[in-house]
Amino acid sequence: MLELLIPANAIQLIGNFINAGGPVVVALLCSTFLMWLLITERGLYFAFAHRRLMNKAQNAWDGRKDRHSWEGYLYRERLISQVRVENQKHLNVIRALILITPLLGLLGTVTGMLEVFQVIVDTGASNARLMASGISRATIPTMTGLAVALTGVLSINYLERKHIRSIAKLSQDLKAESSMGHGLRRRLSGSSLESGEVNITPLLDIVFILLIFFIVTATFLDEIGIGLSTPDDTPPEELTRPPPTLILTVRNDGFVMVDDARMTDPRSVQPIVEAFRAENPRGVVLLNAARDARVETTVLVLDQTRMAGVEPAITLQERR
Repeated sequence: MLELLIPANAIQLIGNFINAGGPVVVALLCSTFLMWLLITERGLYFAFAHRRLMNKAQNAWDGRKDRHSWEGYLYRERLISQVRVENQKHLNVIRALILITPLLGLLGTVTGMLEVFQVIVDTGASNARLMASGISRATIPTMTGLAVALTGVLSINYLERKHIRSIAKLSQDLKAESSMGHGLRRRLSGSSLESGEVNITPLLDIVFILLIFFIVTATFLDEIGIGLSTPDDTPPEELTRPPPTLILTVRNDGFVMVDDARMTDPRSVQPIVEAFRAENPRGVVLLNAARDARVETTVLVLDQTRMAGVEPAITLQERR
């Protein structure tokens, strides 16, 4: 705690607090500084200058000889009004700042929630580590706004009580004659505190904080299902054109024609089929045996094709 008395540590602590709370905290600190500057000024006024003003009004009334006429009553009311105006100086500004600080805290809560939602959009899950920055930007302004508003409410109530008591005391000290009392009771009875208003801004802050808590603690499940894909109206060209074909024709002289282009030995069919399949994985091998081809040769070519890892399509020419 004593380390905060060192200026360097205090500045670093304030900087970390502003970085964690975001730009809304800067506005809160500015409004807090202005509010407490005015509260301090009012406190010094009631401590020192207020007594001199009360004595001045009392001396002015005591030095007046005419206290029975209507003009004397108006003069007395003017003295009281001067003290009242001086007492209420800056009080409306302080009230406005007290109302603004919870609203700034609510603004910080909303901006922090937007950052939390952005993390969910980017990652698709509620990761507390990633959302820590947004949560701090949502909670720190709320805490700061409520703390400042609480201290401001206590201070403004104290200043209001000082003002009301001083006006009541001045009204008693400036003794009026019996003929002038017709307006005194009405004025004193009308000087009451303004009706209190319910401020629901802290309640909204609490609702947003609870919403963030539910988001952080919730678990987003990715359900596994069966993906369906509809047929394409325009399939690719490789799916529509026929696959390449290797035709092996077994001749009656014991040789094999490859694509009716070259002749090879039946025992050399395997490497030819392997090379064809390597170049055309979707290719088809067609085995065509002549009418008078030897069965042993046809079976040998079939075995060579199967050894290459291909099950050929077989066509046998009809014997006449």
